[in-house]
Amino acid sequence: MDEEPKPDASESGTLEGNPGNLSTQPNQNAYQQTVAYAPVKSQVPKIFGIFMMIYGVIVGLFGILGIFGTGGVISDYENAGIEISGLQTAWFYISAISGLIVSGAVAYGGYETYNYKKRGVMIGLGAVAFGFVLSLGDTAITGDIAQQLLDSTGEAEVEGLGALIAGVGVVVSLVCSAICGLLVAIPLLAAGNDLE
Repeated sequence: MDEEPKPDASESGTLEGNPGNLSTQPNQNAYQQTVAYAPVKSQVPKIFGIFMMIYGVIVGLFGILGIFGTGGVISDYENAGIEISGLQTAWFYISAISGLIVSGAVAYGGYETYNYKKRGVMIGLGAVAFGFVLSLGDTAITGDIAQQLLDSTGEAEVEGLGALIAGVGVVVSLVCSAICGLLVAIPLLAAGNDLE
């Protein structure tokens, strides 16, 4: 009896076998323990750290311009007939320099947050709080200047309009500082376990 030779499987063009079978390999661990992989750190602190650094640098550059332009602003007020006291002049310069410090602190806090440091978030929150305190002083002076301007032009139809402007400024500063504080705190809220 002549047997017909079976065609070779490699020549038939089809694959044979079960694709679900994986070859079993011996455990290569020296201690014969199962391998545990470390969890991957969240990228949220890196992203918000970059945002904080960009914000700090851009606002810091504008702050430098603000320091150099403070004298011109004071002289513009005096030319408009607004009396600027020595304390207000000092506050203008202190506010401009402190604003530069705040933006530098935000940038440094962003760098620390980028490197998964919890203190970066705390530095950023402290800078936002300090910036809020500065904005309160700015709104008080702005209200006084607005009231002087309205009194000097005789257009003050409503008494205490400068105080109203200052009050609105306080509310706006509070809302903006709360939003900034929330944005700075997102890395802590979203990936608090990843921060050191």
